Amino acid sequence: MSLWFVVNSASAKVAKKGAILPKLADIHGAVLRDVTDFSAVEQLAQDALAAKANHIVIEGGDGTVHGVLTAFLRYEKARNLPRFTLVPGGNTNQVSRNIGLSSATQSALAKALSKDADITHAPLIRVKDKSGGKHYGFLFSTGALPQVTDYTKEQLHDRGIGGSLAVIGGILKGVSGDNALTKPTNIDLNLYTDHKVKLRGPHLGTIITTLPGLILKLDPFWGGGKRPLRVTYVDGSHRKLLRNVASLWIGNKGKDRSDDGLYSWTADRIKIRYQGPCVLDGEVLDLSKRFNIRATKPLKFAR
Repeated sequence: MSLWFVVNSASAKVAKKGAILPKLADIHGAVLRDVTDFSAVEQLAQDALAAKANHIVIEGGDGTVHGVLTAFLRYEKARNLPRFTLVPGGNTNQVSRNIGLSSATQSALAKALSKDADITHAPLIRVKDKSGGKHYGFLFSTGALPQVTDYTKEQLHDRGIGGSLAVIGGILKGVSGDNALTKPTNIDLNLYTDHKVKLRGPHLGTIITTLPGLILKLDPFWGGGKRPLRVTYVDGSHRKLLRNVASLWIGNKGKDRSDDGLYSWTADRIKIRYQGPCVLDGEVLDLSKRFNIRATKPLKFAR
């Protein structure tokens, strides 16, 4: 087995407590690479593919996973990529909590590398803008949600508040009605389900994911169907946002929330015309005015 370990030494948890992969690379006979500043991440992907690596272990946060998987997907089709294992090493580790290891321990890693590993098949979001640029990740948002992300990073993470507490703080700030964070922005969105859904005008935000769940059991999606993209849209004239978020948090997915300006679907693809903040897995994207969103073929994740 050609095994590669990829670590981001600058990820929040890794920087604070240290990484486990460098300590275990020799034991498992793995090639070890560090992507601290991401300047060599594309070369890393090329080298691993050229070496016919069949298992890549990534230790870092959501941004690290986003950056490394994007590099691999830019050079190879999803169906041909090796197996991946995600080791939590960031602040929130939302992706790892869903399809990676629950803890950064030697025993958890050993199982993921064994023949008894649990295998999850999960697609990624592919965001392609008019210029041809492609970005890959698991959680995409527009509108107020990127502003909440910035608030969480700047006001909470920078003050030493991390993990679930920071997420809770960001969510509560976002649904509190703070006009600085919840000013509607205009969007032109075509969503393809079993029919075409057109959305025009001011919106509070859109959130799109391919993950089976989100952090802290808050999973704000209730649209039916088996399509790979789960989408929730909040228009600019929304009402009772805090009450609806609380209801979703306790698992009430059966309610129609359209009277309050909240909608949810599953979709095969989305076309968007929008000039405003966009975030993919916590990383700000610089996109052209028009861009499309699809899901990749599923990748294999071992845990």
